[in-house]
Amino acid sequence: MGRFKTEGMSLAQLAAVAIGLAYAVGGVVGFAVTGFDGFTSSGGGRTLFGLTLNPFQSLFHLVVGLGLLWAATRDTSVTEGVLLGVGGVYVVATITGFIYAHIPVITITTAGNPDNYLHLVTGATAVVAALLSSAATGRKRRAAY
Repeated sequence: MGRFKTEGMSLAQLAAVAIGLAYAVGGVVGFAVTGFDGFTSSGGGRTLFGLTLNPFQSLFHLVVGLGLLWAATRDTSVTEGVLLGVGGVYVVATITGFIYAHIPVITITTAGNPDNYLHLVTGATAVVAALLSSAATGRKRRAAY
């Protein structure tokens, strides 16, 4: 069996793999818990470890996870851009989750919902990793000239 090689990967690519795996696995686990019944973006569904689960949210997390895994196989600048985009979406989801917890699109029903904290950590991690990777890549490019 082949081994996953991290040699030569940028910080952005490593972060995309880590966050992507977490969200892809979370999406699959979400479907295992909820099945495909009640496919809606509104609240409800079930919880696992305090995290809200429903098929719509599981599909979204699976798509985000697979998108990040795809991005990790691309050029570092592409990975950085995808991380910034995904991180931005999750930071906005955190803010709206804390302020407007009753919005059914993000399926968060209370401001103290653990989903808010998960979104904050992964969103901030994605943004910071993209920015740090971009800074490191820029230094390497300048040193080459």
